[in-house]
Amino acid sequence: MIPHPCQQVFRRACRPLSLILCLVTLTACNEQQAAPPPPSPPPSPVRVAPVLQREVMQSVTLVGTVEPWKRSIVASEVEGLVQAFPAEEGMQVTRGQLLARLRTETLQIRLDSAVALYRESGARYQRAKRDLKRVRVLFKKELVTQKDFDDAVAEEAALKEHLSQLDAEIRQVRDSLNKSRIVAPFDGWITQEFTEIGQWVEEGGAIVEIVDLSHVQVEVPLPERYVSHIQVRDPVTATFDGLPEFEARGRVFSLIAQADRAARTFPVKVEIPNPALAIKSGMVSRVTFRVDRPHQGIVVPKDALVLRGGKQFVFRVNERVVEQIPVTAVLHVEDLVEIEGPVREGMTVVVEGNERLFPGQPVRVLDAPGEAPGNNP
Repeated sequence: MIPHPCQQVFRRACRPLSLILCLVTLTACNEQQAAPPPPSPPPSPVRVAPVLQREVMQSVTLVGTVEPWKRSIVASEVEGLVQAFPAEEGMQVTRGQLLARLRTETLQIRLDSAVALYRESGARYQRAKRDLKRVRVLFKKELVTQKDFDDAVAEEAALKEHLSQLDAEIRQVRDSLNKSRIVAPFDGWITQEFTEIGQWVEEGGAIVEIVDLSHVQVEVPLPERYVSHIQVRDPVTATFDGLPEFEARGRVFSLIAQADRAARTFPVKVEIPNPALAIKSGMVSRVTFRVDRPHQGIVVPKDALVLRGGKQFVFRVNERVVEQIPVTAVLHVEDLVEIEGPVREGMTVVVEGNERLFPGQPVRVLDAPGEAPGNNP
């Protein structure tokens, strides 16, 4: 079939256009093949720590309140008017230091009178002794009657007893004078005042409250399931909400055998030395008890444990690439965690920068303390 003249003209016009399109397509393909591949992400900066094997022991941390080792409401043993009161709240005092002094003029007058009467009675007693000696000699010679001898014996005995009575009265007045000086019974701190200069104090009236903080005690409620694991003199560690980064060591000194019927907990009292007086009465304390026998375990720093999607794992560094290893946390021991899983001593795990890692990701281990895991090179 002979093509129409118009079709021949159209084909001649399309041939150059097709050639141009082919050249453009070929050029684009060559450019795509020559383009470099996209750059891979840089290694993620991390810090690492070795997996350790060490002796661990299960522990439990309980909350208690700090109480002073001694707490005393110092009272007056005699009544009187407060004449001096150098004590102040917050003052540190030593044993025997004056806290208050009562007015003593009346007691001094009583003492002077009793001493004078004692001296007078003493002189009479000495005379009675001499008289009895003479009467006894005369009585043996039958120069005095039995009645005279008996009277001399009775007089000497009565004056002797009277001297003893006066001596007791003098000692009582002197004791009252001594008691008019109220002093600190032990070294401590004054936490409360109950009187002031010019105030009348009854016998047994409160003067100040003193606490001994040279060592303190913490009472904590111990759950019933741990009672069999705690013994007197067991070591403990304690931290305090009011003293960040401060840790003290103490011991159990009392385990009360009667449980709280409502909470089913047993009161345990812990003694903690406080030589620097940093621990104050009323502070919140968190006391850690050991409640299991020691055993060997695989431990990693607590920051190495990653919790994601309800699973626990660590990232092991192997030739600058991380490997995700599933583990199970068994026991928290201070800043370490005992784990179970395909982890052995000597492995290297990520402890900083592991929040956004994924298996197979390249990493760069930071050595300098000033480098931050979040900064890429």
